[in-house]
Amino acid sequence: MTPLRSLHARVLELSGTLAGLAYGAIAALMCVDIAVRSLGVGTLAWLTELTEYLLYAATFLAAAWALRHAAHVRVDILLVKLGPRRARALEGATDAVGLAISVVFLGFGAAAVLEAWRSGATQYKTWAAPEWLLLLPLPIAGLMLGVEFVLRLRRAPEAVQDVDPAKRASL
Repeated sequence: MTPLRSLHARVLELSGTLAGLAYGAIAALMCVDIAVRSLGVGTLAWLTELTEYLLYAATFLAAAWALRHAAHVRVDILLVKLGPRRARALEGATDAVGLAISVVFLGFGAAAVLEAWRSGATQYKTWAAPEWLLLLPLPIAGLMLGVEFVLRLRRAPEAVQDVDPAKRASL
């Protein structure tokens, strides 16, 4: 494995771990909020906003990890019916579309982050959060997904065998 692919793999594992921790924190904090409200102690007003931000960030940052490990939703009924040659062509086409969408995420996300940075835009809810920071997961996810789709495209000819989703993982 090249140093660049190794770095990409480590970044994906880190983002998958951080997403898992974020989902766990959301579940734990929701339980705490319910307990606090049930006991009549008060409420954690900031929790809804934190949950929104964590769900958004964790979902985007875990997307490339899920793609790499073939842990995403996959409907392969058509691939089962196609022969191996056509299945490979369809897989390559879907990976190319995924790459194109990732590039759009990267481009528009980076433009939005830069605009928010330049304008100093801030989201005012419970907290005052810099908008560029809230938008940052989008271009990061676009970049990570783009790299992952390129790796899948490079592996496409040998990857579709017996239509086993695990063989599509780009590990």
